[in-house]
Amino acid sequence: MAAVLAGCLSGVGDEEEGGNGGGGEAEFTVGEIANEENNCMGCVSPTPSFELPDRIDEESDGSVTMNLQPENQVCDTTDCGSNVESNVIAAGYASIGNSTAFFPENQIWLVPYTFPSREQLSYTLFHEESWENYWVPFARKYNVIPFYTWTPELRQVMISEDATEELDGEELRRPEQLEGLTIRRTESRVADVSLSTWGASPTEVSWEDTVQGMETGVIDGLETWSSVAIGAGMGEVIDQVVDIDFKCGQGVLWANTDWLQGLSEDQRGAIADATRDMTEEAVHIADDVIDERVGQQDPPPEGSSWDELDVTVNILDDDELAAWQEPLDPQENPDLWEPERDLMEELEAPDDFYDTIYETAREDEAPDSPEEFTIDAWWDDYLDEI
Repeated sequence: MAAVLAGCLSGVGDEEEGGNGGGGEAEFTVGEIANEENNCMGCVSPTPSFELPDRIDEESDGSVTMNLQPENQVCDTTDCGSNVESNVIAAGYASIGNSTAFFPENQIWLVPYTFPSREQLSYTLFHEESWENYWVPFARKYNVIPFYTWTPELRQVMISEDATEELDGEELRRPEQLEGLTIRRTESRVADVSLSTWGASPTEVSWEDTVQGMETGVIDGLETWSSVAIGAGMGEVIDQVVDIDFKCGQGVLWANTDWLQGLSEDQRGAIADATRDMTEEAVHIADDVIDERVGQQDPPPEGSSWDELDVTVNILDDDELAAWQEPLDPQENPDLWEPERDLMEELEAPDDFYDTIYETAREDEAPDSPEEFTIDAWWDDYLDEI
């Protein structure tokens, strides 16, 4: 049972409740969608998950065992979050976008053009203001907290070869070219509004059915971030990607706070050190991932994924990019994103929390490159407040 229960502490306390923090050996299960072939730290779509078991074992001197269950073995994007909330597993994966199915307040992180860069996304997610004003109230409501993250990215729009033919072979560079195209979206209202505003027909299709949908013409494209599209095997059906960086693309592992609080202080500290360090490392490689491994340049570098997949990458000039940005800009169109702001009332977060996010991402202390990113506040600093 230890491998499938959330917080089994071998020989200590009640297994279903994660033990009493008595200091025995701890064993916990993490549910991931990833596979090691495409999602190792040196791969095209990196997650710390495959290195963390060894890191945690080392940090804890062997007293903590992380049982990683990859490739949807114990949960998938539709139920990992709810399984973590109910303490069926200790931690599980869902992108911020897909997590809105069970944590709707997370839509606040998806408002388009909130984050100028990948490193500023990570900086804001783990800023002390975010922990105190959002993640602590979030954890009080759901008994869940962000545990560690994949390499951060921003989302693009991608279309199939058939869709390119519908555009008479033109490059996708203007939002009005999406008129009449059916684009797969994530669960969130934000994705639906964004695509509709640009003229597309957004549709909900499961992640697993997206490839077949693009192969058969049921859908013409999708919105996601580039490395995860490649890592999930979607590259074969993508013909073009338009580089618009329009919203948060972030894989997150969520952890149950009751389980974390049931660990001994030393065990919790070891897990916190390992997850913090590897989250920093995942951010540090962000430019290498998108520029070199993915190859999101025009033309893609030789040997990069987009090069090998013969995908056209459309890098826009300032005027072209403005055509995508302006109709969604949260400063110019605040009413468009009022429902996301209103969700803060459900969380008992400050009404103006979105303004805090927007300003934090642009403050002078924000890093100018992924390599400069550091984490100054982490989940173990806030467990006593939950």
